[in-house]
Amino acid sequence: MGFRQYSAGVNGNAQLEIPASLFAQLIRSGALTGNNVKCLDNNARKTLWQSLLNLSVTLPRTESQYEY
Repeated sequence: MGFRQYSAGVNGNAQLEIPASLFAQLIRSGALTGNNVKCLDNNARKTLWQSLLNLSVTLPRTESQYEY
């Protein structure tokens, strides 16, 4: 049995592919934030954008947000 070498890549980053539904779930749960990701393809950008829009509608407002 041999060992596989692990290559961390450039700057220790890992690239991966996950289903859009899991990506949206990670964003909704707060486990992944928009500033944690970069180099998104079009589908990932749309998923991120839609997830953030949905969150902005469902988040409770504070009293200070009602003051003008």
